[in-house]
Amino acid sequence: MRSADPLLIDAMPLLRTSETDFTGRWTVNEPRKNIPGSIWLPNIGHGVLSEEMTAYFQEQLKLLTGDDVDRALVFYCFVDCWMSWNAARRALEFGYQRVIWYPDGTDGWKEEGGPLAASTPVPLFEE
Repeated sequence: MRSADPLLIDAMPLLRTSETDFTGRWTVNEPRKNIPGSIWLPNIGHGVLSEEMTAYFQEQLKLLTGDDVDRALVFYCFVDCWMSWNAARRALEFGYQRVIWYPDGTDGWKEEGGPLAASTPVPLFEE
């Protein structure tokens, strides 16, 4: 992906268990299909983030953008998802300049005939 291409970030939330807290993996109860080429960063849009989740979000953005705060970031989940709105707002607070909220999410993308692809969430940390 060229740096000029927008980075698509799926903010769809997931539940965590004590086991996932220990291993860094997320528990996925239902398969998630998102916009092809997207990165799934669960739970980055909760109203208040723990220090662990804030660090996860900041580290992933830095890694995914190559520390380029001018890289376009598009946040979404499902139609009118406040998780993606909160994540977009937070990215602006982290200093990213080109932040877009896609309020139609995967629902709107699919309705418009866009393809969806199976997705796996990025772990909280490497095992």
